[in-house]
Amino acid sequence: MIKWGRLTSITFVLGLFSILNVSNTYAKTTAVSLENNVDVWGKASQTEEAISTLDKNEEVEIIGTEGDYYVIALNNGEEGYVVRDLLKIASVDAVSTGDHVNIRQAPNTRCNVLGQVNKGDALIVTGKSGDWYQIKYNGNEAWIHGDYVKTMEDVFVTEKKGQASNSNNLGEEIVEYAKRFIGTPYRYAGTDLTSGVDCSGFTQAVMSHFGIYLSRPSSAQANDGVTISKQELQAGDLVFFDTSGSNNGRISHVGIYVGNNKFIHADSSRGVIINSLNEDYYIRTYVKAVRVL
Repeated sequence: MIKWGRLTSITFVLGLFSILNVSNTYAKTTAVSLENNVDVWGKASQTEEAISTLDKNEEVEIIGTEGDYYVIALNNGEEGYVVRDLLKIASVDAVSTGDHVNIRQAPNTRCNVLGQVNKGDALIVTGKSGDWYQIKYNGNEAWIHGDYVKTMEDVFVTEKKGQASNSNNLGEEIVEYAKRFIGTPYRYAGTDLTSGVDCSGFTQAVMSHFGIYLSRPSSAQANDGVTISKQELQAGDLVFFDTSGSNNGRISHVGIYVGNNKFIHADSSRGVIINSLNEDYYIRTYVKAVRVL
């Protein structure tokens, strides 16, 4: 039997569908695998042979929980069981509970308004910061106040620590972890921190270690957080460059800011190294910075 634990009862959810006139996609939760070759079991135990495996960063739909396992939907219409610690929640479907609710660029009322949603509009929640929810909006990350969001699965939503606090302890931990891999060779499309990485594979793998999911290409990672100015940079922020020739603002390279105007990245000729943003080349090619913590 699938259990939802602390989650809202199925009876209540069905009633909410009727009130808000939304489809059953409201209850959808997606997660990504944190490792390669993650076993999928036929039941909530590991006493029999695994029925499938998941690749690292492979996305699945969670349909319930049972003990220490998430219950996931398989492509053949059946269910599988995965140990919870091996999956990270990526998004939870929700709905707006108010009309003319502002969607904002950051989790505060001082920033730009990107648009509005009305009661019953579908939302895709990807994180949380205090009283604010991070959502997907027109293909980008945005924020909505939690007073106007209803999601069955608040227990799953990842807290975005860096958004809620000025403390940068997490960013410093990320930098120290990233420095362990200085000297790792560059490998196109590589995501292995010891055998070889490309620039976005490096940032993705480092952040994944701390439960922060990033998109794969650097151009997509540039939309995975909140844009900040160069003057606001803190340890753990992502910095992006246009290294394709003339700087037209097209993202083609990414690194992690380490402090003191320096950043760590996977250079195509020298592997994982630290460079300064004050170097002429990186002054010319710099495009933007993004905070994902």
